[in-house]
Amino acid sequence: MASDRQDERRPLIGRVDGSGAPLDPSSPRALEEGAGGPHRRATPAGSTACARVTMCAIAAMGLIAAAYHGLNHHHPATAALLGLGDAPAGTPGLLGRERAEARIDERRATARLARVDARRAERARAVHDTARTVATRADSHAEGDSNDSCRIIFYYHVPKTGGGSIVRYFGEMRGVDVIRYESTKYITPEMGEIYTWNSATADDHWDRYVLPRALKPGNHLVVEHWGRPGMVEMERKLADLRARAAAANCEVMTSTTLRDPIDRDVSDDVFRRMRGGGDAGIDYLGDEQTRFLLLNSERARDGVAPRDLYGDHRARVEAEGALRAAMRTLRDDFDVVATIADLEAQKDAFVDFLFGAKANKGEGSDEASATEDEDDREEAAKVSSAVVSLLSQPLARVHAIDYEKEGVDDARMRALRTKFERSNDLDKQLYRLAAEMSANDPRLAKHRQAPRR
Repeated sequence: MASDRQDERRPLIGRVDGSGAPLDPSSPRALEEGAGGPHRRATPAGSTACARVTMCAIAAMGLIAAAYHGLNHHHPATAALLGLGDAPAGTPGLLGRERAEARIDERRATARLARVDARRAERARAVHDTARTVATRADSHAEGDSNDSCRIIFYYHVPKTGGGSIVRYFGEMRGVDVIRYESTKYITPEMGEIYTWNSATADDHWDRYVLPRALKPGNHLVVEHWGRPGMVEMERKLADLRARAAAANCEVMTSTTLRDPIDRDVSDDVFRRMRGGGDAGIDYLGDEQTRFLLLNSERARDGVAPRDLYGDHRARVEAEGALRAAMRTLRDDFDVVATIADLEAQKDAFVDFLFGAKANKGEGSDEASATEDEDDREEAAKVSSAVVSLLSQPLARVHAIDYEKEGVDDARMRALRTKFERSNDLDKQLYRLAAEMSANDPRLAKHRQAPRR
């Protein structure tokens, strides 16, 4: 039995057909099927693999050629756009030769604009990277500086004066903590911590959230907008903020922006219609900047600014009192008052206030230069260079309105301006004061420049 056992290590010379009998290697069937033995034709493995790769390559080239031929035949304009063929010639096709060529030019222009947009997006990312560099270097430079614990900007955002662009700019900048002091229906849960305080009282929101956060070390931009007290009440709160900041070795800057009242009211009217009509049921009262500056969203109050400022003699007296109060507020309560024409310079003044002092610290002081560590001076120089780069970056305008796109033609624009011309006596006078203060402010003049193209 041991002799009948097959040795598995020995090569199997023959094959077994369906009947179970061994297949003779010299038989025609064995030769045809390539059975082993002395009659088998030797075929190198490398040659077989090479032949298979060659056949696949030939097949792939055939498919590519067919696709190219089909594209160039059925869609010559697309083939030309992709660089696979020439502009359609000969038969005009469905569009005609001129229209087909125009379509090619249009697609090429679209592709070029897409490349331009990509480059702009890359530059925008570079802007934010610069901002992060400034913030990181400034924060690290200030870690051991006990005399520079925080800087606070209080910005009173009057609607439709460009404040949204300011808020967006610094909100996307690392190293600046934007603290929003407002209460509107547009605050959503996705906006984070501000949603928690949206339904709180104005005093709780200020005392328990704004003040503690603003007095922490770092750079802070406190933005008051819709739904909180006007400057009639905020004067006391700002005086308290300044006192607390001084005790904590912090610096405070207060600022606001005004706009030509006719331009502002036209913008507000069109914007509210874009948002679906009277925003939150607000009706137009006139002198909106004076009202908002004094009373914020309340806008009307007997003894301050009644609803009808152009009614009887008593209302006129109260109107004159409201104007005097608003002018006094601009002069006494705000460090920087700008018009929307100086919005870029105002942004740069904010950057200079938050970061510039860190970069310029010790300049012109022999004593400071003698005692300051060399590494700190080098770091300050880097921060200064980054600040200069950041100052050159323009604002991205938020809520800019294309009046033509919104259907406001010349006739409609004239009608709107005529309407608002009759209801802005106080705002015109207030704006003249704001324009004078803006033109004469050295912090704005330092950064004022020709409009960017």
